[in-house]
Amino acid sequence: MSQYSGGETIATATGNVLSGSGMQINAPIAAINQYFKDSESEEALCLRDLYITDPRLDKQRTEDAKGGLLRESYSWILTQDVFSRWRNDPDARLLWIKGSLGTGKTMLLCGIVQELQHNIDQQDCLSFFFCEAGNKNADNAAAVLRGMIYLIINQQPKLIGSVIEKHKKVGSKLFQGPGAWYALREIFLNLLSDLRRELGQGVAYFVLDAPDECGEDAEKLLSLVSEASNLPGVKWLVASRRRADVAKHLEVRKAGRQGLDLDDCTEELTHAVKAYIDRCASDLAAHTGNDDLRQQISQGLQDKAIATFQYVTLVVAKLKAASPSEMLDVLREAALDMEGLYRQASDRIQHLDRETRHLCCSVLATVAITHRPLNREELYALAGLPLNGVAEGIIRKCDSFGIRGLTTFSVNKLAREFLYGDSVLFPEGFENDHRRIFLRSLIIMEATLHRDMYTLRQPGILAVDIKTPEPDPLAVAGYAGEYWIEHLVASNYHGRDTKDGGALSAFLEFKYLYWMESLSLLGVMRTALSSWTKLVNYLQGKDGAQQLAKLVVDAQRFIEYNGQSIMEHPLQAYASATVFVPFGSFMRELVRAEEPKWVTVHAEMREEHWSPWAQTLDPGNANLEVVGPVAFSPDGAWLAAALEGDYDGETVRQVQVWDMLTGNSVWTLEDASGWVAFPPKHTILGTVTSPGVVKFWDLTKGIWHHRAITPLNVSAAVFSPDGIWLAAADGGCIGIWDWARGDRALQFRHDSASPCDSVVYSAGGTRLASAHRDEIRVWNAQSGSLLRCIDTEDTTSVAFLPDTAGSRLISASNKSLITWSAETGERLGMLDVPSEEDPYSAMALSADGSRFVVAPDGNIMAWDTTTRRRLQTICGYDQHIQSLIFSPDGSQIASVSEWGLRLYRITSTDGEVFRAARDHPDKINLIRISANGNTMASASTSMMNIWDLTGAHRPREVNDTYSGILDMAFSPDSTRLVSVSSHQDAAIWDVETGNRLQTIPYLGFAVCFSPDGAKIALLEPAGTIRVWSLVEQRCLQSFQQATRGEFGSGSVAFGPDDMILTSFDRTIRIWKLLRRQCNLMIDDEATATALVFSSDGRQFAASYTDKIKIWDSKSGCCLQTLDTGRSNITVVTFDAATFRLLTNVGLVLLDEVPAGHADVRRELHRQGYGVNVTGDWVMWDSEKVLWLPPAYRPDSIAGILPGPEASTLSAIVLGCRSGRVVVLRFPTGLPPHLS
Repeated sequence: MSQYSGGETIATATGNVLSGSGMQINAPIAAINQYFKDSESEEALCLRDLYITDPRLDKQRTEDAKGGLLRESYSWILTQDVFSRWRNDPDARLLWIKGSLGTGKTMLLCGIVQELQHNIDQQDCLSFFFCEAGNKNADNAAAVLRGMIYLIINQQPKLIGSVIEKHKKVGSKLFQGPGAWYALREIFLNLLSDLRRELGQGVAYFVLDAPDECGEDAEKLLSLVSEASNLPGVKWLVASRRRADVAKHLEVRKAGRQGLDLDDCTEELTHAVKAYIDRCASDLAAHTGNDDLRQQISQGLQDKAIATFQYVTLVVAKLKAASPSEMLDVLREAALDMEGLYRQASDRIQHLDRETRHLCCSVLATVAITHRPLNREELYALAGLPLNGVAEGIIRKCDSFGIRGLTTFSVNKLAREFLYGDSVLFPEGFENDHRRIFLRSLIIMEATLHRDMYTLRQPGILAVDIKTPEPDPLAVAGYAGEYWIEHLVASNYHGRDTKDGGALSAFLEFKYLYWMESLSLLGVMRTALSSWTKLVNYLQGKDGAQQLAKLVVDAQRFIEYNGQSIMEHPLQAYASATVFVPFGSFMRELVRAEEPKWVTVHAEMREEHWSPWAQTLDPGNANLEVVGPVAFSPDGAWLAAALEGDYDGETVRQVQVWDMLTGNSVWTLEDASGWVAFPPKHTILGTVTSPGVVKFWDLTKGIWHHRAITPLNVSAAVFSPDGIWLAAADGGCIGIWDWARGDRALQFRHDSASPCDSVVYSAGGTRLASAHRDEIRVWNAQSGSLLRCIDTEDTTSVAFLPDTAGSRLISASNKSLITWSAETGERLGMLDVPSEEDPYSAMALSADGSRFVVAPDGNIMAWDTTTRRRLQTICGYDQHIQSLIFSPDGSQIASVSEWGLRLYRITSTDGEVFRAARDHPDKINLIRISANGNTMASASTSMMNIWDLTGAHRPREVNDTYSGILDMAFSPDSTRLVSVSSHQDAAIWDVETGNRLQTIPYLGFAVCFSPDGAKIALLEPAGTIRVWSLVEQRCLQSFQQATRGEFGSGSVAFGPDDMILTSFDRTIRIWKLLRRQCNLMIDDEATATALVFSSDGRQFAASYTDKIKIWDSKSGCCLQTLDTGRSNITVVTFDAATFRLLTNVGLVLLDEVPAGHADVRRELHRQGYGVNVTGDWVMWDSEKVLWLPPAYRPDSIAGILPGPEASTLSAIVLGCRSGRVVVLRFPTGLPPHLS
């Protein structure tokens, strides 16, 4: 318990005590969680989020499971020369202990850790970790580093400072999720540097057991160990099986590295195993009091030919199952090797009664064919074991195969190979068992999964912030949810259950969303979703499964659209994923029952069908934008792009890499830019990291390749088809490099008057082509000799068509696509693609050369390379596309434009045209809501629409041409609308008919109605204020404002008693209409984007690009400042009596400023529903509740308040970047957890 100021006492560890006046018991869950977070120190919060497991407790658990640590079984290693050298020689920094299965590596390391704990010097530090396959807290590289860092900080608390700095920025996400490994790796290496300084002459010892049990993560974990073991004052001891991939990284032949093969330590192991045998024999005979039995068991085990811990453990398991009188007979009959023991176990099971034999075979088949170790609940459920004492008896009968681990069930490689070849127990193989696991998985998920599995009641909660409850209701369904598709495909089964109306259809129809939620909660969404394409392919063409196949394809689109949000926020499966699903899709009917009650979207404002725009890859920072180029990895799993941004006037460049399955950014390479490419057959990304330096990032290890190419100022570059060579244009030369070695093999001058914009290899790698604006040059890639020079006009890109000889080229040139003979330079064909852009530069060729795409005027067109037939057109989703690239399989296109990095599906072959449903052809700049909330006006540069919000939510036609709109305002009675334009006279419109009622002969960029609706105030570009009488249809007054020469922005507002408030040229003025004078003038730091008086006129609010200010109307003093960040928040109405401010993004709460105080600064505090600063979430107070997909993210926003006393908005109107206008309604007016 900790004591805090104000008298509140809280339980920081469990959060189960709330007392004092600081927190209401019925507060929202998010507020309670935030309360606890705010009450903890930064150090405690950081350490709590870092914690995943305590390796000290894991060591104790391991020892207890094996009957306790036996010193005689490990002490032999302490006297070995290699261990003594590792322990005492400063230059001996790594010891790799390797051995076969059953050689006792884990217990050996437990003993070594225990010795180090008791014998290292005071100035030394020890950290260790025991990996365990199937334990999600111990089977991945991120968990290893979290555990090791946790132990370091426990011993050296002051080192937490560097971790806190990173933790403050992102919280618990630092340690979890797709990018966690890379953040942890950096933290760990920095911590090692700090630790070495802190220890002085001391040594940092690291002990790591079984990194080979970390699956795919073993590679990067061992790479880090290899790197860290080169540091002075740091020693590593690693134990693993004898594997080539481990040997590759630990390389004991290097200086300072040693190895010890346990299989060569026969005498020592025999002694250790003997000690283990004696202890086991004593335990077996202990309850009989028969010392002779102990001696006979001990001697009998020692007489066996095999002396391994695993062999002894299996035989002892058999002895434990026998009565004392049977033990010696069982021991004598035990086979002399592991395979013999397995054969005896198989024979015993074969002779059991039918039911018992069936259950044993089910257990063995399950552990043999599953993709990871299983917990007890999973094994029982998948194998179909009865939930009674019979199940444990069945497990015991299978123990001879060593299926029981510390916390999980699995078999080792030797046992698995035996079972796969066991024609006695499994004469028909395992196809039927795959089918059983598939069907059992459906049954398990049907019985287990439901909405909000952990009773979170927070739609926007982050997956990384969720603590798994005890007991975990998903413990039984974890494996089923992750791998059911894999077992279906492996079963080759197609029967009633996989046809229309069968078990699979029922599961998808009733449990699909629950399944998605569970995958997110368990952190296995990526694994499960990577199988979905297999399911799509599996069902294609299957008899009786046509509707199911269509549903699965539709669900794949649902995954593409919502996978990222659900992965990060599990309960968005029932919020964003259901609210924005196209109303004409198959998924619409599936999710209808799960739609939230607290938010709705009118059907006509949704997409009708899934659009070809599949995804937008978000840089995660509003200050950064993708500028290209873009590259797919050879397998299509990753996408890399160059980004640029401005931070306080300084240009920042970086390269990001996204996981294509989830849409998450997983790597950020700082100070990288200009060029990105992946060599074929490699998981390496090439990029420019600084002027004249080309480096290569290893995606599997998360480190820079040890070779770089310098000096090389790349203007264009490409890898050869075999992935060995890099051809790069640098100034007037083209060089060919062996990139892995960093050596240049060839260089030749291109001697073109124009720089090289593009360079490409032919499919066979024998030729190069370079594009130089007015010519294409073809080269021999082996000699560098010029083969052909082809004159062109405005060529922007070039590619070889797919034949190994490289005989044909295609170029994008002056609004035409031209095919050339590389042999003769002859033009073979031309395709004109009309475009208003001159010229368009975006062109891409598919990997197989069968298709190419271009993007004139932002319209993506896919063509058949041979027939020149248009295959697909995507219109209205993008504009000013700078670059295009096909995915390796040709199913998607990535585009870079001013609207970001987008992915489009290229699936049609029949000329289909996809047109974006848009309410405006260009960016929606303004949305205004009438005072009664029944009407809305939206405006873009070229169009204005008036909407009836009480009926069909469709725009009313404005019966006139009006464009260039800069501001609009409704009359107080909501019957008229005034608009001002940059190049057309201001106009008054009838809201009901859409007719123009009056023309006002002035241009303006800000306008408002007077409170009585009889006048308007208009602010002209030069700063003049015009007051226009709508009754007399004339200008009543004009006020000229002095300027500093800054024009083009400003705002105006009417107040009570004919006061007019303006902000122009960084000056605020209050004018009194009747007196024709300026009552107040305030020099401001910026020009306000919007102004509004309080109802009594005593105060006014002004919004800016990054803040809102509340001013005193009489004194001109700033009373308080609300920081909003970089946003488009604008003030709408202001109620000073209740300290509330209505903005376009929601209600904002103000502080009551005591007399005599001025300019109180604080962050923005919302009340009720609103939109966050970055425009990607709907909020309730400060809690995220509804994720907005990229197509629904707004350029302009307006909120509807149902009445002056209302505590939240009743609706939010979004002017979306897609050109749509969407109204989100909140019918209950309650927060999600109470709706």
